[in-house]
Amino acid sequence: MKLSTILIITGMFIISLYCLIEVSYYASQINVENNITKTSIVSIPSLDINQKINNKSVSYGVYHEPESYKPGKGTVIIFGHRTLYGSPFLKLDKLKKGDTVFLDWAGIGKVEYIVNRSFVVPASYRISVKQGKKLFLITCHPLGSTKDRLIVEAQFKKIYPFQKILTYDNPQSYYALIIILGFLIGGLSATYLYPVDDDKIWLLIATIGLSLFLTLGYLFPIPPEFISTQLSNINNIFGI
Repeated sequence: MKLSTILIITGMFIISLYCLIEVSYYASQINVENNITKTSIVSIPSLDINQKINNKSVSYGVYHEPESYKPGKGTVIIFGHRTLYGSPFLKLDKLKKGDTVFLDWAGIGKVEYIVNRSFVVPASYRISVKQGKKLFLITCHPLGSTKDRLIVEAQFKKIYPFQKILTYDNPQSYYALIIILGFLIGGLSATYLYPVDDDKIWLLIATIGLSLFLTLGYLFPIPPEFISTQLSNINNIFGI
């Protein structure tokens, strides 16, 4: 097997891990139409965002900073990715002054906030949790980079009665299947175009094997943090 073939297969494996992050995310997410007692939700009507809030990590989607407060009790800080992990805050830069953000929070109710402003700060910036009844939505900036942070500031307005409702399976779960199919087609295309005929069989085996690997990730979603850790380890090995 030629060195170029080994490098291509290695690259395919790394790409498959990035794909696995998205596949696992879309396969495990639920789409929230209504709320249930133990589920907290962030809703931004102008951006068509309706996401469950977790208390594990930003790798699981939208994350509530545990050192901040609950809605209506003080400063609330919410994080979300703009790339990978479903990109829940992909369009956060489109929010304008006067737009509305809602937090459906268990035991509190439906909390309304009005956007005041947006600003960009260095990644090292640490925001205070002692700013009154405000909400801060934070994501990476610019798109595709972790150089800076985009922060949207919103002011508390009102708490509405909590409505007990339900969740259902995410209709966007088919995105995971599209990613798997895209990877398979890309791998088969690379195999067909590869100039070293004797090594094409190895690329074909890698393509099929990694596609099955992604399929297993769809059927049995893997925790995003575990995948991210493996990617970091691989990147460190290759000095990326």
